[in-house]
Amino acid sequence: MAQIYRRNNLWTYRVWLDHKHSKSKGGFKRRKDAQDAALELELKKKDGTLSEQSDISFAEYFKTWAETYKIGRLHSSTESKYRMAIRLVEDTFNDKKLKNIKTYDYQKMLDLYAKSHARTSTSLLNSYYRNAVRYAMNDGIISRDFTFGALISGNESKDSSLKFIEYDEAEKLKEVCIETGSFLTITRLEILFGLLTGCRYGEVTGLTWDCVDLVNRNVTIDKAYDYIKRTGFKKTKTTSSIRTISINDTLITMFKDLKEQQSKLFATQGFNNKLNFVFITKYHEIPSDNAVNKTLRKILTELDTKNKITFHGLRHTHASMLISQDVSINYISERLGHANISVTYNIYTHLLKTSREQENNKAMDVLNNL
Repeated sequence: MAQIYRRNNLWTYRVWLDHKHSKSKGGFKRRKDAQDAALELELKKKDGTLSEQSDISFAEYFKTWAETYKIGRLHSSTESKYRMAIRLVEDTFNDKKLKNIKTYDYQKMLDLYAKSHARTSTSLLNSYYRNAVRYAMNDGIISRDFTFGALISGNESKDSSLKFIEYDEAEKLKEVCIETGSFLTITRLEILFGLLTGCRYGEVTGLTWDCVDLVNRNVTIDKAYDYIKRTGFKKTKTTSSIRTISINDTLITMFKDLKEQQSKLFATQGFNNKLNFVFITKYHEIPSDNAVNKTLRKILTELDTKNKITFHGLRHTHASMLISQDVSINYISERLGHANISVTYNIYTHLLKTSREQENNKAMDVLNNL
């Protein structure tokens, strides 16, 4: 029940939202006006469209929402994107209330962001805000979705063909890493492993000897390592990233040689590899992504490859090699640890199109030769 009382010869109402929070407003000349305003709030409270957060700013709400539902629950790289989204809305809207954000204002922010970012990045950013706004609507803080109908623009992403090297170039890269890779040149062994498994760099650095099964010829990816902030092991990017990958003769030999070289040197150094790292330097450190990318670029420059890729490009190269040899897309998706097969299709559409055309030509040859 609302409270109606006089203050400084004017009428004021107070409506309790719950046992702790209330909303009040004064300045009414007539008691009836205060009663009518209070009744309106009571009705909103009854139908669930009144909230103690009704005056919260867009920036504050999004920050609270992201910290509640996203940050601390996702991969660090994804969480960093949410933090960027928080900074953007803080810089754009400052203390402007969530309920006062107009579709036009929101579109202007997206358009400004899109000028210096890829269309895919703009689309992802919009999905963050849209999700938060729907939560706000469900909580009765706002009644309209100002992200509805937002137009997505931005720069075109770089051609995906630039992200991997050709099959023959990959063969040469493999041979160089086999010939020159050792415990003393550990980044070359990481490159070899990445090329032949398609693992992400965090998964490579997080690989421990207990996850290497030389008898059954496989490795288990069940964690990653924070090679940027050096905070230790962390979860894989997604739950589907936890997987067991078959390895070939090249990697079996590499692991055997590496284990022997590593054990001998550590024994002379009196070092105990307590965390059981596979890819660790003679100085007992995990190589940085800068170090492995520098080595990779050096090798690719020497091989005069068409494209100079980063370590992540080895993942795309691994997939492209398997696709070119007609390996099932379902198997490739599982091997890469994608959340579902549609992710694999979306990433490698251009390669699958070529493969489909080849299959179509083979099918027509069969039919023509009947």
